[in-house]
Amino acid sequence: MIRPRTILVADDDRMTREVIGAILLKAGHHVLFAEDGQSALEIATSQKPDLVLIDGLMPKMHGFLACKAIKELPEAPKVILLTAVYTKPSYKCEAKGDFHADDLIAKPCAPDRLLACLDKHLADVPAREYVQI
Repeated sequence: MIRPRTILVADDDRMTREVIGAILLKAGHHVLFAEDGQSALEIATSQKPDLVLIDGLMPKMHGFLACKAIKELPEAPKVILLTAVYTKPSYKCEAKGDFHADDLIAKPCAPDRLLACLDKHLADVPAREYVQI
């Protein structure tokens, strides 16, 4: 049996986490949550999600630095940075080049655009199987 994709949503704003989480659950994904950059790194390390959605500005560890640290993990997940601040086109290049993000999305983002971005990045991630007991 193929398990649903696991996505870690890391944002210091509770409402943003809840809204994105609801969108992802409705789309059939398993969702994990973190409220700061350090927790995001710890959860990504221990839970090994398929993809991480992380806010660029986070407490305890800046989202961009957490992204870079997550991308350095063995079998690193895809990481998409979310931002309401870093919206210039040059930031997308910086996010991908300097911090190894797979993408950068401006907030707020329409649900269909968010899901399309996730589908694009998850398309080349092998689905994991699990045994139901």
